[in-house]
Amino acid sequence: MIVVVLAAGALVAAVAFGLLLHDTATPVSIQDVVRRFRESGRGPGRLDGVYLYATRGGESVDALGGAHHRYPAKTSITAVTVPCGVRLEWDPLEGRSATWTLCATSIGIELHAWEVAHRFFGQSDRTSYACSGTVLVPSDDTSTARARYRCRSSRGHETGHAQLLGVELVQVAGAKRRAVHVRTVATVKGGDHGTETTDWWLDERTGLPLRIALSNRTSRPFFLGDVHYREDADLRLVSTTPLR
Repeated sequence: MIVVVLAAGALVAAVAFGLLLHDTATPVSIQDVVRRFRESGRGPGRLDGVYLYATRGGESVDALGGAHHRYPAKTSITAVTVPCGVRLEWDPLEGRSATWTLCATSIGIELHAWEVAHRFFGQSDRTSYACSGTVLVPSDDTSTARARYRCRSSRGHETGHAQLLGVELVQVAGAKRRAVHVRTVATVKGGDHGTETTDWWLDERTGLPLRIALSNRTSRPFFLGDVHYREDADLRLVSTTPLR
């Protein structure tokens, strides 16, 4: 009887810890993204549409023996006009997404909010941040500008700085376009902790991201110890003409 109980307990524990779950990562269908965009009934804003990006990189966690998700060679970002500017949604994998809301203000282009979602071992996780002072591109266009900012979520907060690194040429579809290069470096504290770095290359005329580079090294407390998350990704715009 004791043996049976112990065996049953071990089985329950294994399921609880995800040891019997098979981790999978399914690429998001770009056709489905375009279909959802069309069915949303959103207005035809100048930048609205689904943009394709050549993509390299992936994400991983070291929990439950570890899992790694490689991002597809081509992913999409959906741009939608909002009252203050534009919302960008990146959907590389089912359960993995990132959404950034960029707003045009009197002091420049600001990151007002962002949301990130992950899925490992069948378990989904979503965190939403509200930001203040996150000036990506100041209106005075000072190449040495460096601004402090703060973002908060229900799980914790992050503080960091955004630094304008200058104007660079980025090649898109065989043509070189002028892009404003800005880097945000954040320290995450609270429930999660670690660092997050994002490099943006924003089209000088439209503000559309011509390239985005992500590097995340964060951890979350778990009763068996910290679970470490790692991400490296590089997105390069394929064409400035969106799918609609």
